[in-house]
Amino acid sequence: MTETLTYKKKDFSSDQEVRWCPGCGDYAILNGVQQAFASFGVPKEKFAVVSGIGCSSRFPYYMSTFGFHSIHGRAPAFATGIKIANPDLHVWVVTGDGDAMSIGGNHLIHAMRRNLNLKIMLFNNRIYGLTKGQYSPTTVPGLKTPSSPYGALDTPVSPMA
Repeated sequence: MTETLTYKKKDFSSDQEVRWCPGCGDYAILNGVQQAFASFGVPKEKFAVVSGIGCSSRFPYYMSTFGFHSIHGRAPAFATGIKIANPDLHVWVVTGDGDAMSIGGNHLIHAMRRNLNLKIMLFNNRIYGLTKGQYSPTTVPGLKTPSSPYGALDTPVSPMA
């Protein structure tokens, strides 16, 4: 008879104080991911969470799993190496619209092309939140920000496309 392991959200919650701005949607995502990981019935030692730079990229600190906070835009490249080195790990990339769609655009494309069964969560708030309002590659045209007082000029990238 095979014993089914049961986990709770707290099994995937680290002891680190969560430091996002009050009301940030990242809290809800973190809560949902911790609950989802618990529901998978997989031990926390079988997960690796990899991030780049930005508000979303604090995620590995808040998960009680293996984690790696990499450099700006390079999380998919680091995650690729981790998955190749240990194919049995459930490797998750946590990234934001700036991190993934700007400096990390090519790394994201190549991770998809390689199809290594990485899970990539892209937090798209359409702004560089960590720099307090610089427009990102997904910002809607015309949006005025501290770094674009006349409005964002570029056509936004569509992550879903």
